[in-house]
Amino acid sequence: MTAENTKQQWYTVFAGSGGLGMIMIDATGTAVALPAIQRDLLLSHGAQQWVITIYALTVAAAIATGGRLADVFGRDRTFRVGVVIFATGSLLSGLSLNLPMLLASRALEGLGNILIVPAAALLATEAFGPAQRGKAMGIYSGLGGLAMVFGPIICGALVQLGGWRWAFFVNLPLAAMTLLMLRAAGPATSAPRSGTYRPAHSLLLAAALAPLVLGLQQSHAWGWTSPLTLALIGTGGCVLAVFIQVQRRAAEPLVDLRLFADRQFAADGIVLFCAQCALIGQSAFSALYLQRVLHFTPLQSGLAMLLFLMPLMACAPLSGLLYDRHGAKLPVVGGLTLATLGLLWETQVLRYADFMLMVPALIATGAGTGLLMSQTYTDGTARIAEDTRGRAFGALDTVRQLGGAIGMAAIGTVVAGTERSRFLEIAADAASPGPVREHLQALMEQALYGGPESINTLLEQWPAVASALRLSAARSIGDGYYVGAGMMALGLLAAVVLMRRHPSAPDLVKGVR
Repeated sequence: MTAENTKQQWYTVFAGSGGLGMIMIDATGTAVALPAIQRDLLLSHGAQQWVITIYALTVAAAIATGGRLADVFGRDRTFRVGVVIFATGSLLSGLSLNLPMLLASRALEGLGNILIVPAAALLATEAFGPAQRGKAMGIYSGLGGLAMVFGPIICGALVQLGGWRWAFFVNLPLAAMTLLMLRAAGPATSAPRSGTYRPAHSLLLAAALAPLVLGLQQSHAWGWTSPLTLALIGTGGCVLAVFIQVQRRAAEPLVDLRLFADRQFAADGIVLFCAQCALIGQSAFSALYLQRVLHFTPLQSGLAMLLFLMPLMACAPLSGLLYDRHGAKLPVVGGLTLATLGLLWETQVLRYADFMLMVPALIATGAGTGLLMSQTYTDGTARIAEDTRGRAFGALDTVRQLGGAIGMAAIGTVVAGTERSRFLEIAADAASPGPVREHLQALMEQALYGGPESINTLLEQWPAVASALRLSAARSIGDGYYVGAGMMALGLLAAVVLMRRHPSAPDLVKGVR
């Protein structure tokens, strides 16, 4: 191997890291900007959650398509198209004038994501041989973590100085640099191509997930026993069952369910589903908690997220070293244990509205996430033939992103439902039925949307109500984190029971081509 080849291999890893970093910056930047988006567009809690959920739903419905396209058309071509689409979605998100335009643009970002993520991870995984694969993936994830570290700080400063739109515009120069690095990688990005792509399978998966997530997301407003809620969830479940049957019979499935017959691969999928279910809500609601309950500025909120992101970045390369020496079980079980304890701690301390009490939880959850995430993907994709790894990555990330979409809907439902219940109790305690209570409830509604005038009016005329609303938000977010802690604990149980300490190459995946 010549020095020039090695240089090109590292350019490949760096290009993949640039794509991952752009997505990480967008995720953290959107979370930091969410309170400002809510204020500017006058969004309710339910509408506000859709800014995150529509992105997660798009990714969940189409991520397997991205992995398939990476196999069929090549990693480098798929990656390039994804970067362009994602940058376009970011530009349109920043230019959005209303919620429908923002949601459409976020969906476009999601489509870019599904092309970038599988191809980027496969580019990094395949750049080096098995002996250095864990190191390459650790660096790949670590550089993505570095983007996560600087992302909330940069986006927080931009939101504070120029408004929430700059949290999306910041992706544009990073997209340009990523494309330049991929060009410098040259032949190192070449990879086998195989199979065909059937759009009908992708549409069937989207038709299953859309009503399922919509029903979960809106259940707090419509009620769990509402005919509409039950119809949507039931319809989504039935279409999902049809999708599973179609995939089991297909010669070249979009989501290869045969992979999950392998115990180790199934464990990887369960861990990713549970972890993403917990972490997506933690990311979104932490920013809301910091800015709405603790009254942090966007920049202060971004800086506070360092307590989660720095341990994540530090532990990602360590996870790669542990994987190379001991396999996936040690870093994954250790990471899930830390993350579960961190989320449980948050359920107990958020109600006190004291940032210092959050610090241990943020550190533990960040370190745990860094240990468990990247090597779960490495373990799953390294277990099958090179020319079908895009399919394996797509299967794993479909499960993970489905966990994110369901997790955001479930946690958001708990937060919105408990806060609405406390909202009515606060209004009933503060004023008797009649015009005064109606006026108070109108002010409280606007305050929940982040309206500064309503907040100031409450502080001046109803200080006890303003204080009660603040603590109600803190307690409701803490209640939502019980869902996240439970899912993380479920992932830990699956890892302990199903993962092997030093798994050998499974017989099943040798036949999956």
